[in-house]
Amino acid sequence: MVLNVKNVLISHGFEVALNNEFASSAAGGLAPFDTWPEVWLLKDDDLEEALKIVESFDTDISSITWQCNQCLEDNDQTFDYCWKCNAENSQ
Repeated sequence: MVLNVKNVLISHGFEVALNNEFASSAAGGLAPFDTWPEVWLLKDDDLEEALKIVESFDTDISSITWQCNQCLEDNDQTFDYCWKCNAENSQ
């Protein structure tokens, strides 16, 4: 998602930097959120316009998950089996 945000902002002419791109390997010694990748704008004046673009992304959760028919748990679209009950994705 972060790389998508970065690419969209660049395509709209914003200058951005990607921070913590390789910090996930330090997750054991740091709090997880301290290792999450971040997109930073290089010009503070671009913030308002960039936020409008990012907020316009389609973030409908139903398009990135599937619901298990047995336990009704939401699962990531990449899962072939429910993480909770191991039922196979029949969708």
